[in-house]
Amino acid sequence: MPVITIAGNSTITLENKREMVKKVSEVVAEAYGLPVDAITVLVQGYNFDDIGVAGELLSDKQK
Repeated sequence: MPVITIAGNSTITLENKREMVKKVSEVVAEAYGLPVDAITVLVQGYNFDDIGVAGELLSDKQK
């Protein structure tokens, strides 16, 4: 069944991550006409040293 991957920086709180997974699961389940139990959500968190935007690492942009 559907597997949703969300990739972003690792600063999201556990509570916000729970809420995001719940909401995404509900929306995808509705769109596919499936029960929420059929939806898998993978949340990948990356450090700012592991994310590049516009040719620069986010850690360098933070300085």
